[in-house]
Amino acid sequence: MSRWFCVPVLASSLLVGCRVSDNLSAVELLQEMDGIVRVEGAAGERRLAYAESAATSSWYMRVWLFWPVRPLLGFVFGGVAYGELKTPPAHVRELMEELPYETGDDLELAALAATRLAWVADLDSSAYGRLVAMDALAKIADELQLRVFPESFDELVVTAAPAQLALALASYNAGRPEARVRETWSAAQRDEYRRALSVLVARPMATPWAGIELVESLTESFRREDDDELVGDAAAALRQGLAQLVRGVVLRGVQGRQRDFVDVRLCAMEHVRRFAGVRGVPLLLVLMAATRDEVKLGEPRYDPDPSVRLRLIHYCGQLRGDAALATVRLPNREAWESISPAEFLATTILQEDLIYSKLRLPALAALTWSLGRPRLDLDTSWVRTWLDASQR
Repeated sequence: MSRWFCVPVLASSLLVGCRVSDNLSAVELLQEMDGIVRVEGAAGERRLAYAESAATSSWYMRVWLFWPVRPLLGFVFGGVAYGELKTPPAHVRELMEELPYETGDDLELAALAATRLAWVADLDSSAYGRLVAMDALAKIADELQLRVFPESFDELVVTAAPAQLALALASYNAGRPEARVRETWSAAQRDEYRRALSVLVARPMATPWAGIELVESLTESFRREDDDELVGDAAAALRQGLAQLVRGVVLRGVQGRQRDFVDVRLCAMEHVRRFAGVRGVPLLLVLMAATRDEVKLGEPRYDPDPSVRLRLIHYCGQLRGDAALATVRLPNREAWESISPAEFLATTILQEDLIYSKLRLPALAALTWSLGRPRLDLDTSWVRTWLDASQR
């Protein structure tokens, strides 16, 4: 009887760990992902494509019971098998979910994973794929303890001047490890290369793909760096480039009004709020506001989806005192687009329909708490009085 009992136990143990990503190393995950995901097109025409067939890890390479003999099994039977994929995007999502746990705080592996995740987060036609990629990127940022948002937002979205960027790129390309002439490599050239690295990562690139390609290049330069005096500079530049990369993905994620990507916006909002802290709330308000011209054309000032506006209400309602009255002004944005969390709550209350709105009462409760009022007053005349006074 005990002998028969062991059969299902053994079978279940073999099945455990059979997800497509289980027991694979970071390198194996990246190689498998590269065999399935392709970035096609150039410049603004970039698009993501998934292969219908690819080389993926053999089942025995993923079962934890075989972990001690994986190298032997791989050598004898082969570690991968080529075949048709039932649902390539779902397969890739499982790989992406596992990547941050395998890369850990290894800077090179984390950077290799981050660029692949960024392409998916920006280009995938599926909201689910973008969500998984964005969450994985955020985990990598946490593992590396990156400062995703700077202390000051004054130049948060300001790109480098084209002429300055061109000079920095020229110096960087001339000084990359594979381009150096070792016999004539001088201290002056080292300093010029160091300055170029600093300029390249000081501000965001003009386009998303340029930012991803820069990190890809910085990763390769970091991997090849053999000048002991520049290893630290290469690592610092790569870390800052990665911070710019993650920041760009989440900032782009909160913008737009497409109904198919509501969940992406909600996910990106959560990451902005977490990485930027209290300052992230007024930052979201200015980033997600329609311009004056868009409003004149009939576009609502804020996302028409109620779940997005309810999330904003929730964030604004967490703040009191100076934090509830703070605003963020960004370059190239009108002052009209800047609004404090408390003002956002007040305008939401006054603009929502009294009978049918599901947002009016949450906003009213949030504003009451933010302003430190002793009780919830459903007569909103006080809201109008407060808003008029605050805008004088």
